Amino acid sequence: MAEKQARVFLWCIPRSVSTAFEICMGKLDDVQVINEPYVAALLVGPDFQQDLSDDLREMRESMNKIASVVEVNCDNPWKSDDLTLQFVKDRLEDEYPSKRVIFVKDMASTITADTLHMLPKGYKHAFLIRSPEKVFPSQKKLFNKFTTDEVMLKVGKHEVVPEHYAFGETLHVYEHLTKTGIEPKPFIMDADDLLENPESILRQFCAFAGIEYTDKLLSWDGGHDVTKYWIASKEMLQWNSVGNFHKNAFESKGFIKPSAAPSKSELSEDVLHCIEASFPYYNKLFELRAKIR
Repeated sequence: MAEKQARVFLWCIPRSVSTAFEICMGKLDDVQVINEPYVAALLVGPDFQQDLSDDLREMRESMNKIASVVEVNCDNPWKSDDLTLQFVKDRLEDEYPSKRVIFVKDMASTITADTLHMLPKGYKHAFLIRSPEKVFPSQKKLFNKFTTDEVMLKVGKHEVVPEHYAFGETLHVYEHLTKTGIEPKPFIMDADDLLENPESILRQFCAFAGIEYTDKLLSWDGGHDVTKYWIASKEMLQWNSVGNFHKNAFESKGFIKPSAAPSKSELSEDVLHCIEASFPYYNKLFELRAKIR
């Protein structure tokens, strides 16, 4: 392979159209997409099972009752028992010599001060954020699909919402990357900007990552076949097959214009609390975002 391999890690906020972005990146030639390896290590890997909250454990057990026999469309599924943090780091640092681009999508909220040393070497780092006013209503709606009782957005370590609402953890990863010089100026994009003008944001992202931009990134065929060439947790792909976590992304054929946030009068107290507490972190990241050109 004559040209230098591009490696980029996209750290995301939950419910930030990140799966649509991942599908978009899958349109590149000779790309290896790796889906949420640290999320998988946290939720289904052996390192953290004793730490999961009751709500998360119940959701996993509920999903596995119906999902464990589901076949997944993935040539490179990872087994849950293998998904230690060390396994993830090692696999992310593998060479993949036949690929021109290695694209990893994950949630920054899975990384803590104790696990920053497990970040893979050799990657550019970017961030995808979204307004808390859109994130938490969507998150609550998703969680309530998989339990018998209403899931409250409990906040804390190993709860359904991380201790700093995912936004604080994301800012912490950003600051670690800049202060250590691992990524002096990470690329940040906001989901609404991406949806409003995908070509502008994608051109800037590709320039940052060392990827040649192509208009092929602007549209794709809908369907679950996109996961065939991903590297991903088998168990989490099974969950998605029965739970349709990413239904809108898999059925999409391109980026669509952003919709308005729900009215606050429609939202429960737990959602409103998460929104209000998240905005100081979000605003710091938002000010650093790439703007539409």
